[in-house]
Parts: sequence; structure tokens; C-alpha cells
Amino acid sequence: MNRASFVLYLAVVAGITSCTTSTNSETSLIGNWSVRESLGPGYYTTQLTFAGDGTFTDAVRNFGSYPGQSKDDLSSYTIMSGTYKVEGDQLQTNITHIAVWDRFYGVNSPETVQTVNTTVFDQTHFRIVGPMLTLDYVSYPADAPVPTTMTFVRVE
Repeated sequence: MNRASFVLYLAVVAGITSCTTSTNSETSLIGNWSVRESLGPGYYTTQLTFAGDGTFTDAVRNFGSYPGQSKDDLSSYTIMSGTYKVEGDQLQTNITHIAVWDRFYGVNSPETVQTVNTTVFDQTHFRIVGPMLTLDYVSYPADAPVPTTMTFVRVE
């Protein structure tokens, strides 16, 4: 391999490595992150929003779940808001408000809002690689701790 080819090879390797480098800082976390998952006849989306003032929102919206709905009709939502704190690769969240609405109770059913003091992700570690945010945390689907991973895409 001649010198020019070797330099080109190093540049390509350095470029690939920089694209896969993980960034874990509060400033890299700021913004909107989203994931969409299929759910029976419809789907649901989860959007995390981290603001520079230490507040965040976790909005889960369900679409097209009830008979007679198109796949893009809103069926229900749960929007949790509160504060967050970053220490290294750890993300600590504190939920202070939860708003819930479900079309099951009628199109004009009221939104229910609760004031709480809880967490949404327990023992969370995060990593950001390119436009992807991965959360590793503990969930409790049947009252037993389960290691859980969720990956979100940055939304501009």
C-alpha cells in the first residue's frame, strides 16, 4: 500500500469512528427524540423532549386502536412532565405531572391530570450515537425488575 492509499485509509477509518462515537452530555441530550411502534391495527409514538432548563416531557400517543378509526386517528395519550438531571451517562428523571386522555370514554371525554412525584425510567444510563438516543433502564412490567432498552431518533 502506498503512502497516499494509507492516508486515505486512515481518513476513512477516522471518519467512520467519529460517526459511531458516543456522546453523553446534558447538552447533547437537549432536543426532541421519538420512536414509533406498531400496535395491533394502529401504532403508538413516544416522544421525549429535553429542554435546556432541566425540564422534560415524555409523551406517548396511541393511534388507530379502536373500531372505526383510521390508523392515524388519535386513540389515547399519556403525557408526563417533570425535571431531569444528567450525571455522566446516568439520566435521573422526576415526573411531577401526568395528563391522560382516552377516546374509549368518548371523543369529548375530559383529560385527567394528576400531580405526582415519581420517576419514569429507573436506574437509567444513556448513550447518544449520531442521531440515536439509547436508554438502558429497569422497568417493572410484572412487579419484577427487568432490564429494558429503548432507542429513539432525534427529531429536528
